[in-house]
Amino acid sequence: MTLFLIGIGLEENDISLKAVNSLKMCNKIYLESYTSIGISKGYLERLLNKKIESKDREFFENESKKIIQEAKKENIAILIQGDCLSATTHLSILQEAKENKVKAEIIHGISVFTAVGETGLSLYNFGKTTSIPFSYKNIRTPYEAIKSNLEKEMHTLVLLDLNPKENKFLTTSESLKYLVSLGLDKEKKAVICSKLGTKVKEIKYGKIKDLINTKLKDFPQCIIIPGKMHFMEEDFLNKTCQH
Repeated sequence: MTLFLIGIGLEENDISLKAVNSLKMCNKIYLESYTSIGISKGYLERLLNKKIESKDREFFENESKKIIQEAKKENIAILIQGDCLSATTHLSILQEAKENKVKAEIIHGISVFTAVGETGLSLYNFGKTTSIPFSYKNIRTPYEAIKSNLEKEMHTLVLLDLNPKENKFLTTSESLKYLVSLGLDKEKKAVICSKLGTKVKEIKYGKIKDLINTKLKDFPQCIIIPGKMHFMEEDFLNKTCQH
């Protein structure tokens, strides 16, 4: 019996053949529905011709023992938007499976961490990733992470909070205003993105002062604060993503 952790990518048709073949063997399939959006439960049920249970963060954090016990008796899959190991909850489940001698298999998927390459910025030049939560009022950590990366001349990927269950999404506009309030220079260049890694992605590049009131059409959204850019990185952004 096996517990499968499967990354299903960023949009329909991203799910791999390896994942589909593994899911055919599964008796129960859970869809994690809180770290991102992109691939619907309905699409997956039609693709696999199987019932899927959509679960929120609390289930995976509080009911992980139940999942492990089920995986001792039958094949169980957890489907995760993007890649399967981008969130610490999933790592905890993997560790719990090992401690309980439950076989686990990891099947990776396309995620924002590789999709950032679509901006023309090199993955090698990214520093620590940070995120901005909805409750950012008294939090300085995201700004400090950007500041630290800039001192090292590295790019920063800034992930923005989302709550698909309540249809709440943090915008690049609100997030840039927050970062500026903490001291980020409005003259600094930035990249703002929505639905990165999909056919309907938006990528805009320019000075923060020119991007701060820009409304992107869709979600999830993210921000990239570039560090020192190679001329090829800057040339790509100027030619293909200029605001």
